[in-house]
Amino acid sequence: MEKQEWEEMFRLKDETIQLTGTRFQTFGAGVPNDTGDRTFIKDGWVYMTGIDQNIGPSLSLRTGEKTNHRIQFGGRQLTLEANRAYKLSVVRQSWLSVIFEKLR
Repeated sequence: MEKQEWEEMFRLKDETIQLTGTRFQTFGAGVPNDTGDRTFIKDGWVYMTGIDQNIGPSLSLRTGEKTNHRIQFGGRQLTLEANRAYKLSVVRQSWLSVIFEKLR
């Protein structure tokens, strides 16, 4: 079982989720060897950047029993529960509704 950290970086562009890069510590089965524009090693991590792969308006993922999935966004981190399915979606929202949501 793979127990090494693996990180993927995404951005929102034109109401679409886009994979921009990834980093991991070891190569193994299923790991691409030439994804993105640039591959380099820094501080023990293999980085693949410039991927720019459109995912779409939503990203579905499933956590494993022994994995430690986390989502980081805007300096905040959310730990996901084990053995669950998640769907992250891009939703257009007015600033006024965001402010009211924060005030609750």
